[in-house]
Amino acid sequence: FDAMVAEFNRTHTDIVAKTDTVKFDNYYTKLTTALSANSAPDVVVVHQSNLLGYAPKGVFMPLDDLLAKMNAPLSDFVAAPLEATKYEGKTYALPLDIHALIMFYNKDLLAKAGITTVPQTYEELIAAANAVQAKTGAMGIAADNTTATYKAYTLTRLFMSFLKQQGVDLLTADNKKANFNNAAGEKALKGLIDMVHVSKTTPAGLDYDGAVNAFKLGKAAIHFNGVWATGGFEKQAGLNFGAVGLPPLMGVPATWSGSHTLAIPVQKTSDPAKLEAAMTFILWMTEHGEMWAKAGHIPTRKSVYEKPEFQALAYRKDYAASAAYAFPSPAIAAWQEIYSTISDMLEFAVASNQNVKIALGEMEKKINSIIASY
Repeated sequence: FDAMVAEFNRTHTDIVAKTDTVKFDNYYTKLTTALSANSAPDVVVVHQSNLLGYAPKGVFMPLDDLLAKMNAPLSDFVAAPLEATKYEGKTYALPLDIHALIMFYNKDLLAKAGITTVPQTYEELIAAANAVQAKTGAMGIAADNTTATYKAYTLTRLFMSFLKQQGVDLLTADNKKANFNNAAGEKALKGLIDMVHVSKTTPAGLDYDGAVNAFKLGKAAIHFNGVWATGGFEKQAGLNFGAVGLPPLMGVPATWSGSHTLAIPVQKTSDPAKLEAAMTFILWMTEHGEMWAKAGHIPTRKSVYEKPEFQALAYRKDYAASAAYAFPSPAIAAWQEIYSTISDMLEFAVASNQNVKIALGEMEKKINSIIASY
């Protein structure tokens, strides 16, 4: 990010952009305080999943008029992440990237187990993982399912993806009710539970760091994670791996995704020149997604995919196609509470080998209660 800002400043002598880097642990606390006081920076980074918690509060500027005035090339953006920045029909940010859930695989371990193609169905996934465990002693699937330094969000991301691969969304179309207490939800949750308790291809009690390290050190054949993990894996000496968009394990292609978005906070006094400078910066950052892709992320501008600089990046082009079937978190102000709660409840269901019908019923009741409270 800092390298991109430096390049922007080099090529824009009439605008100076400065960065204020904050550790993620207290980023949103600091941002919320600054937004409440109308003293936030001219441009801020906000995860798409957090954006809708802020938009109803009026702390971010609706950007539609400014985008129209500056003839922003909105048709160049991938539709889903752009649409996910809207609240009540207004655009509150532009997406910088798509950080989708993808599948990493260890080429050497799969080869030793006689697996010559990347698994495409859930059955093929389990068969490959079983073969690896039987023939190499390595872990079949490194999928975190326990909270430690990080909450076990991978469970929720997989659960949502498994639902969508069956044509079902987590919430109803109007985002007013849970939509997973059904046959698709049962199949999705059973798939997660069975990896731990039936096929035993994923260890119980595996946290995020443990899953990442198992794959990084060549001790796991399959690993589900976001694109952001790519950079760390490619720096690991001796790790012969591949990365693909999440396969259609439960049916059709679909994968959860998030986005870093760039928004313009409401200030105590509005300066039209500063607003145009801020939007110039935002558009430039999205236009040069090949630089940001070095961190593993998928660009949001279609034109970036054709750039030689992006095509030259290893792994990225192998999973960039997942942008076409990636879907964002629900556009609802209650999302962060829903996300945290459902992750905790999925973690309990997997750890305790809970009956899927009971688990889904409890989850449905809790999520509906959260939505009704907003």
